Amino acid sequence: MRRVIVVCCLLVMISFTGTSGVAAKEPVETDAGPLFGGQWAWANNTSSQTITLNSLPSVAEDYTATWCSNCVKVEHVLEDLEDDGSIQKYHFHRANDHEDPFGSNNTEQHFNSRYGSGAPPIVVFNGTQKQVGSTPNGDSLEDDYRVLINQSLNLGNGNTTMSWTSQEAGEGVISWAIDLDMVQFKDYDMSVNVWFVEASAEFQDGSNGEEIYPNIVTEIVEVGTSSTGTATITIPDSYDGDDMQVHLMYHFTPVVIDEDT
Repeated sequence: MRRVIVVCCLLVMISFTGTSGVAAKEPVETDAGPLFGGQWAWANNTSSQTITLNSLPSVAEDYTATWCSNCVKVEHVLEDLEDDGSIQKYHFHRANDHEDPFGSNNTEQHFNSRYGSGAPPIVVFNGTQKQVGSTPNGDSLEDDYRVLINQSLNLGNGNTTMSWTSQEAGEGVISWAIDLDMVQFKDYDMSVNVWFVEASAEFQDGSNGEEIYPNIVTEIVEVGTSSTGTATITIPDSYDGDDMQVHLMYHFTPVVIDEDT
């Protein structure tokens, strides 16, 4: 009898061990709408830049947590892809998490409203392709991600301009202009957003062993819906240091048709 109990306990332990890795599901289309951008400036500086839309890197949104050991593998692959210029990555930390100080209701609402809730790791490319988990579907996570990155948004040869001016009292002024053929986006509404991103922050109490966490999306502020505009916004505090960045992002969401009209 004792032997049976021991064997049963071992089987239970094995079953939990076997599920500790979050297997990657097949990538899916999000139906959330395209998302692109990534021009940025240091929040305490003044900057102006114009670049062509087809030169923008793919945007990778990574849903993560400081206790998530499976997330570490994902984030190292994303770091390699960013280093070779394939992507610009952004990390969204779980909000109201007992072990993660970096999440916020603001950023959680953005991620959940566009892509749905779920356990990390979750990576979304260009707002349109989502892959869940840390186990590759193909030969490697890098191969998986490159396939998704290469699904172009076909933005064309237009330009996007961003100007940022830091002001006193923790505020700044952002101006933008985008030359985009909206015909291909006729089924979407566009909103222009500022993402405040902390370049890196130190947190030694996370159980995934990383201690330094980069590219943390701290707050998202919608600043307009037109192709050109100017807005004054308040700069959030950094978790540590003085390394807040201002990123210009263009969100697209499907037009909701009221069938009663």
